[in-house]
Amino acid sequence: MTELVLVKTTEVEDYVNMLADRLEQDYKEYTIKSLTKFRSEWANNELESIKNGTWNGMRFVVTKGRKYFKITSHEIAVNSSVDVYQEGSVNCFVDKNTGEVYKPASYNSPHTKHVRYNLLDEDSRAECLLRADWAGGYLYLR
Repeated sequence: MTELVLVKTTEVEDYVNMLADRLEQDYKEYTIKSLTKFRSEWANNELESIKNGTWNGMRFVVTKGRKYFKITSHEIAVNSSVDVYQEGSVNCFVDKNTGEVYKPASYNSPHTKHVRYNLLDEDSRAECLLRADWAGGYLYLR
């Protein structure tokens, strides 16, 4: 008999996963918009794979660190004979306790001088999810 193991997530972790899903959806929308401009067999095949769910587009992965969640992009390795996702750049950092979203300063640390959004604040979270884009432009101060 298989034992069911439940993993308890925090409220902040749920919102971070929601942000990662939104980033992935934004990348898919961006790709569809870009591919519809081209009339090639390759573009048509890519659009078809998006429709049927077999597309190997960019993924956004949440990593849990000591103090922050880190959202990184992952893409299929170009010179790989098998579909292996390769880690790319950091999209953002989120404080595990406060839900504050930060722009990355480097691969391993956030730029903590300015809080961009707070995922625990309903209005700030809604704005973050509305403006979130896969390239990270939503993290720049306006």
